Formats: sequence, structure tokens, C-alpha cells
Amino acid sequence: MNIIPDLTLALIQVVPFLVLVAGLQVILFKPMLDYLRDRADATVGAKHDAETLSKQASARLGDYETALAKVRAEITEYRAGLRGDAHKAHAHHVAEARREADVRLQGALHGVQREAAAARLAVAGMSKELAADIVSSVLGRNPAAEA
Repeated sequence: MNIIPDLTLALIQVVPFLVLVAGLQVILFKPMLDYLRDRADATVGAKHDAETLSKQASARLGDYETALAKVRAEITEYRAGLRGDAHKAHAHHVAEARREADVRLQGALHGVQREAAAARLAVAGMSKELAADIVSSVLGRNPAAEA
């Protein structure tokens, strides 16, 4: 048995191996490495695009929230103005209604006072007649006719 390899046999076996490696390089390894490189580039690019879009969305959200806060403040101010105007109008209507009620009340009070004065006069006259009737029925004579 020979420990030293046969050079011819080794070269004959290396040639098909190199042809196989070259064929696999062209057919399998290069396309697969290109695919993996493109996929990595796409993944990294997509992550970068996602981060960029996320930053833009955050900036726009901040702008939106700022604008929304400003609009809410304007709405609150507008509502406060309307509430103040409504309160003034309400106070004006209430004051006007009170004035009208006071005028009516004064008119009714004067009417009641006139009616009370007329009733006093009527009652005074009736009381004199009633007194005369009572005196004449108690005494049995008419003192007004005798005088």
C-alpha cells in the first residue's frame, strides 16, 4: 500500500470538483446571495422608511394636537362670549319684565286703593243708614225724622 497519493488521480478528481463548484457558484450560490442581499436591503430600507414615516406621523400628530388645542381654546372663548351675551340678554329681559310687572302692579295697586276708597265711602254711607235703622228699630221711632 502506497501512502503517497497518486498525483494524476488527485488531479482527475479535483477537476470535476472544481467544475461542480463553478457550476454551483453560477447556478445556486450567486443567485441565492443576490436574493439574500436584496432582501436585506429591502428589509433595512423598509425599516428606514418606516422610521421616517413614523417620525413624520409623530410631527404631524403634534401639529394636529396643537391646532386642535388652539381650536378648542377658540371654541371655549366663543362659547364664553355667547354665554356672556345670553346672560346680558337674559338680564335685560328680566329687568324689562320686572319694570312691566312693577308698572302693572302699581296700576293694580292704585286701582285697589281707588276701589278701597270707594268701598269705604259706600260702607260709611251704609253704616249711617244701618245705624239709623238699628236706632229706629231699638227705639221704635225714627230720630232722623224727628230732628
